Amino acid sequence: MLIAALTAFLLLHYGSHSAALTNQLDQTAALIKQHVKDEARQKQALAAVEQMKTIAKASAKQREKSVDTLNEVLAKREVPAADIRLAAQPLITEDRATANKLLDLRFELKSVLTAGEWANVFPSPPKSPDGAKKASMPRSRSDLT
Repeated sequence: MLIAALTAFLLLHYGSHSAALTNQLDQTAALIKQHVKDEARQKQALAAVEQMKTIAKASAKQREKSVDTLNEVLAKREVPAADIRLAAQPLITEDRATANKLLDLRFELKSVLTAGEWANVFPSPPKSPDGAKKASMPRSRSDLT
């Protein structure tokens, strides 16, 4: 049972989940409004961000349902590890699907913005005192490998 509780805790609190993006997307929309002067491209960029928000919110709702299901399994006194994995798998699958959709929309957004606008909306992270850059979101699919 302790292993089950630990597994659930780690999955829920340290797993990557897309629901945490909503505040960042609000900031992105504000920066687009500030730095993209062409109305047509600004409208396209903001539409992509709105799609991202919609996906993130839907993902958060689905995640709550999946977490409830996992909690029901974990509430049982003796649960086989296979049952825990089975109940946790939808969380992982849903999050991966959401992350892929959001990444596709990010590339769509990048195609709408100029290089200068992109740099203003998504500035490079500050350098650390030793000169190395801090980790950031991937800027292209090649950054993922």
